[in-house]
Amino acid sequence: MSLNTVTSLVRSRSWLEMVGEDLRQLEVGHDPARGILWLRMRHPERACFTRELMADMRTVQLRLKDLFGGLRDPRDMPFQWLVWASDAPRAWSLGGDLSAFCRFIRDQDHAGLLAYAEQAVAILYDNYRSLDLPIMTAALVEGDALGGGFEAILTDDLVVAERGAKFGLPEILFNMFPGMGASSILVRKLGSAQAVRMILSGQSWSADEAQAAGAVSLVAEPGGARAELHRYIDYNRARIRGEIALHQARRRAEALAIDEMLDVVRLWTDLTLGLNEDSLRRMASLARVQERKRAAA
Repeated sequence: MSLNTVTSLVRSRSWLEMVGEDLRQLEVGHDPARGILWLRMRHPERACFTRELMADMRTVQLRLKDLFGGLRDPRDMPFQWLVWASDAPRAWSLGGDLSAFCRFIRDQDHAGLLAYAEQAVAILYDNYRSLDLPIMTAALVEGDALGGGFEAILTDDLVVAERGAKFGLPEILFNMFPGMGASSILVRKLGSAQAVRMILSGQSWSADEAQAAGAVSLVAEPGGARAELHRYIDYNRARIRGEIALHQARRRAEALAIDEMLDVVRLWTDLTLGLNEDSLRRMASLARVQERKRAAA
């Protein structure tokens, strides 16, 4: 798509209709004054990454890449911030769809589980890359981000969390490990030894503890995360081009490749299909927690 065509779309706002068309579990909104594209996850069944939600997430990513791919200057974009939020009252995301995982394991459905995992990796890797667009990605975390939810926020350039939200990787509690990006990213952020210790602990962290470890950027009081995000964007508006370039340079230095993440997720899939009945019971118990924390109808 030519720059002239993109410019015409931006001025007409028709791009927003194109991005948000026919989505069921993802709400798209635009704040042109601050240059924010809001992607608000809906959790009508379970506060986790269901296949339906992931399909909408991937659809939006591909539409944005198709519309704006090739642009290099953030001033040519109708937004400079892509912000993920959630409509569940006490959870940002509790990770992978554990109910679906239990079915895959009991049916020994290797193809189904691997397809789910590869879809998740594609979404997280593109978010980590900021869709290869001149934008910043952010997570507005107003509730718990656990398991795959914690993995997801690790791929964002900025994480604003409310005090009271919990973070962690509980997978080891049922003989799994976080296989969709956390191990690769944490090794790069914290070093191999500390990353392994964190994953093996299975413990949850407060927002302040997650900030001290480098997983959360800013901590706000309950109800104040959106205002804190706005303050950050307003304060840094004049240097957004430099901030975007810095994160592009950081990703180049980290040298995280999609092939690495896919290799890890295949290892994760094989391990997960071998879980015993005791681990499945624990997983099913956590799946019920995901359902209790879904968004109100």
